[in-house]
Parts: sequence; C-alpha cells; structure tokens
Amino acid sequence: MKFIIIASVSYVVAVLAFIGFLSFVMWRNAFREFGYGYWLRMTVGVVALMWIFYGLYWLGRHL
Repeated sequence: MKFIIIASVSYVVAVLAFIGFLSFVMWRNAFREFGYGYWLRMTVGVVALMWIFYGLYWLGRHL
C-alpha cells in the first residue's frame, strides 16, 4: 500500500515539474497552451489506472 501512495504522489509531482519545465522552455504558460482540462484529465486518469492495477494485483495475491 505504501508503494502505490508513493507512486501516485511521485507521478503528480512529476507532472507538475513537467508543466513548469514546458512553461520555461516555451516561454508560455503550459496550462493555457494545452488547457487546464487536458492536464487534469491526464493526471487523474493515470493515477486512477495505477490504483486499478494495484487493486487487481492485490486481489490476485489475496484471493
């Protein structure tokens, strides 16, 4: 359980760092360039998939 929490938090931090990097490289705000919804959907979707795969792994081990 500790692993999936660390992985989820690490992914969110990495996405925020990537957005900051894109904003610096493009000299524009990456949120405005790609849209807030894009980043939010991508982040929530990937974190949800991580938890789904972890849940399937956990069920496989405990059933």
